[in-house]
Amino acid sequence: MRGIAELLTELPIIDVSADPADNFLLAMAEAGGADYLATGDKRDVLALRRHGATRIVTTRRLLELLKR
Repeated sequence: MRGIAELLTELPIIDVSADPADNFLLAMAEAGGADYLATGDKRDVLALRRHGATRIVTTRRLLELLKR
């Protein structure tokens, strides 16, 4: 994974999650141009369903999508 990882040094300030501790995940997804954000946090992050162009899904759903 290190070989394909993208190092993000500057993150936007995000304040959309009900749990402020989760906003860094959304900031990383936005800064990295992520298509998907996989999470098990059903109450806060997953409930958003989308952040900008990033779809927020369960890990199981992401694996299903990648198999296609």
